[in-house]
Amino acid sequence: MTLEKKNKKENLIEINDLVFKYHKKQKGESIRIDKLEIPKNQIIALLGPSGSGKTTLLNLLLGFLKPTQGTINIEHNPKIHEISYIMQENSIYENVSVFNNVFLSAKNYEKWVDNARLTFFNEYFASINNPELRSKYEPYLEKIFKSKSSSWAKKFKFFALVMKLLFDKKIKNKFSFFKSMKLKTLFKKEFEVVANKIGIGDYIYKNVNELSGGQKQRVAFAKGIIKKTNLVLMDEPFSALDAKIKESTIEWLINIKKEFNLSIIVVTHDQQDALKISDSIILMDNGAIQQFSSGADMYEDPNNLFVAKFIGSPEINYINTVDDISYYIRHNKLSVKKDPNGNFIIVDKKDFGDKIHYSAKFDDKSWSLVTKDSSIEVGQKVYVSYKDADVLAFDKDGNRVRNF
Repeated sequence: MTLEKKNKKENLIEINDLVFKYHKKQKGESIRIDKLEIPKNQIIALLGPSGSGKTTLLNLLLGFLKPTQGTINIEHNPKIHEISYIMQENSIYENVSVFNNVFLSAKNYEKWVDNARLTFFNEYFASINNPELRSKYEPYLEKIFKSKSSSWAKKFKFFALVMKLLFDKKIKNKFSFFKSMKLKTLFKKEFEVVANKIGIGDYIYKNVNELSGGQKQRVAFAKGIIKKTNLVLMDEPFSALDAKIKESTIEWLINIKKEFNLSIIVVTHDQQDALKISDSIILMDNGAIQQFSSGADMYEDPNNLFVAKFIGSPEINYINTVDDISYYIRHNKLSVKKDPNGNFIIVDKKDFGDKIHYSAKFDDKSWSLVTKDSSIEVGQKVYVSYKDADVLAFDKDGNRVRNF
């Protein structure tokens, strides 16, 4: 099931006729996507088993890999360094403070440097209320910060501007002026706001190696946020976190996405993580997209048998096959009642506190049953029933059969 967007302007990424092979003589494609439109301002999970192609697709989006054929269009055509990329192992310097980790990311990003300096000069000239001085320097600001000059040309023009300011008699208290113009000073003012918003304000001067896994991940995130990028790509960001930290990190990430109006694409092999964090899921297998929809739609209305089996725990129950059509039923669509003459016998029981997982057998069938009734014991019989309308059907190739 493909998400159709009414307005093309809402799309963050558009992919058409994409084929990728790692080498020319490769048999078959590592990735084949005929058409994919990814909307803006959502958290999208790239989900699939190992080898499904999700990380390859992420690397294609990043520009680390180039398509063999087809196109990938990302809004504003960002360069690789303009996309915030958070890897499984956080891209941070362990023996450096949080402040300097993020500062290094900012000062090496030309657009941040240009914007920080331009903002400083605009605020400075507005504060001194001297139109003559402002008009004298505005042309220089335009040439430096809004031109398409090379990096070295901008640096030379900026140096020339600084020299003019240094010898301008109308600028008083030059030491204070030049100190406030330093990149680290400009960064500190901006970073303190960002740090408090993303919850790292209390430890910005600590070394990263003193932080927990979840805190390190927030620092890595800050390195992208400070660039004012709206696109964040994350590769298995939760795999190194314990369960409790993972829960709080997922909640934090959802809030940060809203706070900074971000579009986030997360690669994960864990369906529970994908379901918890995402607005929509791209489920992949064998280099192809099996379904792009909400997790709820995948569970209730799967495109094919792979989707039906991959999404949901425990796995969907097999009923039977008639005329090459196989029938399945979800555990949440079953009615389970204790009955000494029942059609299933309980062979295993696992208590998860809020619900009980039972394994039950009938002839050669083995089904998973989930209920809140903890009174059923191994060896007892139960009667299991369901409505025909809740049955899912698939043909011999695994494709969904909707009218049966």
